[in-house]
Amino acid sequence: MATPNKTRGAAKSGTGVEYNLGERVKYLRSLRNLSQAQLAKDAKLSQATIAQIESGRKDPSVQALRQIARALDTEVAGLFTGDDIFVFDLRRLRRKYNHPDKLTPHLYMALGRVVQYAKDIGFL
Repeated sequence: MATPNKTRGAAKSGTGVEYNLGERVKYLRSLRNLSQAQLAKDAKLSQATIAQIESGRKDPSVQALRQIARALDTEVAGLFTGDDIFVFDLRRLRRKYNHPDKLTPHLYMALGRVVQYAKDIGFL
């Protein structure tokens, strides 16, 4: 990931380092092997807009955040989470693992712990 900055919209990683929104977008884009041009096309934004967001020179609108998140196949919250905060994107999980038997053992156990915690606190 790019050099961490302590700026508005920053999310802490597990190491206590903060990453700004632009760095998170760039990181997620690179994980998905997308160029700025491809992300811009998929998000229906200009490449210049993506470059400005990634460099921290532009704060995106809520609508632009939605478009970017959709193009990156994540939730808007996923653009703001740190490495120690996880957002379970159930739509993406469902597409990748269309049956519980297809979950990896690690993911199966992690989801089981989340469900148990939700029950313990009365959420489910």
